[in-house]
Amino acid sequence: MGDVLTGKVPGVHDAEVQIERPDGSRVTVIVNIAPLLDQRGAITGAINCFYNVTERKQAERALIHLAAIVGSSDDAIISKDLNGTITSWNRGAERLFGYTAQEAIGQPVTILIPADRRNEESGILKHIRHGETVDHYETIRCRKDGTPLDISLTVSPIIDAHGQIVGASKIARNITDRVLAEAQLRQLNDELEARVAERTEELTESQTRLRALSAELNLTEQRERQRLAMDLHDYLGQLLSVSRMKLDQAKQQPLSPQVAKLIADLHEATNKSLAYTRTLISQLSPPVLPEFGLPMALHWLTEQMQQHSLSVAVHVKTKMPTVSEEHELLLFQSIRELLLNCVKHANTYEATVTLEEVDGSLRIQVADHGAGFDALALAGKKKSAPAQGFGLFSIRERMLSLGGRFELDSSPGHGTTATLVLPLEAKGQATNHAHAPNVTTAQSLNAVQGSTSTTKPKVRVLVADDHALVRQGFCSLLNQYGDIQVVGEATTGTEAVALADRLEPDVILMDITMPKLDGVEATRRLKRKHPGTVVIGLTIHTVGQVKAAMTEAGAVAVINKEAAVDELYQTIQTTVRQLRPIP
Repeated sequence: MGDVLTGKVPGVHDAEVQIERPDGSRVTVIVNIAPLLDQRGAITGAINCFYNVTERKQAERALIHLAAIVGSSDDAIISKDLNGTITSWNRGAERLFGYTAQEAIGQPVTILIPADRRNEESGILKHIRHGETVDHYETIRCRKDGTPLDISLTVSPIIDAHGQIVGASKIARNITDRVLAEAQLRQLNDELEARVAERTEELTESQTRLRALSAELNLTEQRERQRLAMDLHDYLGQLLSVSRMKLDQAKQQPLSPQVAKLIADLHEATNKSLAYTRTLISQLSPPVLPEFGLPMALHWLTEQMQQHSLSVAVHVKTKMPTVSEEHELLLFQSIRELLLNCVKHANTYEATVTLEEVDGSLRIQVADHGAGFDALALAGKKKSAPAQGFGLFSIRERMLSLGGRFELDSSPGHGTTATLVLPLEAKGQATNHAHAPNVTTAQSLNAVQGSTSTTKPKVRVLVADDHALVRQGFCSLLNQYGDIQVVGEATTGTEAVALADRLEPDVILMDITMPKLDGVEATRRLKRKHPGTVVIGLTIHTVGQVKAAMTEAGAVAVINKEAAVDELYQTIQTTVRQLRPIP
């Protein structure tokens, strides 16, 4: 075999070519080809050397591409060493900060940092030395001309081929427009919130004024109803009572059949008028409320509810605190509406009303075990709403206007509990109740009849009623009896107490409803001072609790005024004989 001579025959050196593999894939290689010579110097072959540089070429292309991206990026892309010296600076950095690459490279990165933020750089480098990346750090940097810029920084460590951290790359994005827009948005939001707060305050004030106006209109309505009821009670009711007494007296006289028939017809018409008047008074405003207060009025209300087949139990658990007349009026109206709701919607025949003082507030509960309803629907959280929704809303607004609240607990099939809560005023500051007793000077005495020729001691009677026609009717009725002497008349409860001290009557006919001092309290005072004096109550009320209160105060009997002709004389004689037998 001959020697292989390479000599200096030209070959192919470091040629870059692409070759195709048997599987069809292509790779980039560096080719070196040297001729193979025999002993005579003739080329007998070649030596081919191939070096696969595909990955290197891909890396080079990637670097070129990356360099193009960095060079053309609008963001500032900067690199620095671990001492904070700038080592690279792209065109985006030139545009953003105003320094050329020649001006920036080699300078400390602190040329971009405001004096009051220099401590940020040491903190960032600390993270970089630990291999940590700082993402989207919003801060302020300076341009070459000193203009501050709002920027977002992302800083990442630069790692060499040996895995060592040798520096950091920074990507800085100008966010000045965004920060300005956010500041404007915050300003607009603050202005909007201020405007909303202003409008809310205006709406709240309007709501408060409307609520106060609604409450005042409600009170005005109730006062007018009360005034009309009192006018009917004090005038029409009393006149009808006197008319009936006169008719009863007339019936006792000898009459022709025609006149007797006429008197009977008038008597029937008067009775119907009295019944209608009482009904009208109760529908407008029961006189028992201003005269005797809320608990007594509720007992009257229970009797009225019986007409609607609703049995109401009233429980007064604590002594009734002092409440203004206006508040009592609105509370009574609310309770009546709640009981009427029971009648209309609850499908039940029983309800309870409970009054008690809890934590400085008057708490009134109206409860039933009837049909109930969906409270969420009432609150407007569902499309459907119960028929009584507006009435309950009105009660809620009414309580809010009083500084209280209205609570409602109900669900279908489990009944309803409505609670009225009214804060009470501090003791000593509460408004005096309209029916609280006041002391006034007694009016003059009107003597009606002197002594007679009878030998029996006469029963001395004092008539106390605030209506002149009624007093005259009673005096006329009693004057026909020879064993009775009307010794005086009183127009108020206070006057009755004063005249009893002066005249020492055997019997006092006491109207239950009188101004300044009602008949119940007047009777209570009289019986403490004159326990032997007989007090007979007179009323046009039909409330059992009113009669019970009069009896508890010391009255021996309570007579309806329209029945006085039939019952008064016999009652006087019976009660006086029991205390002082008359020969």
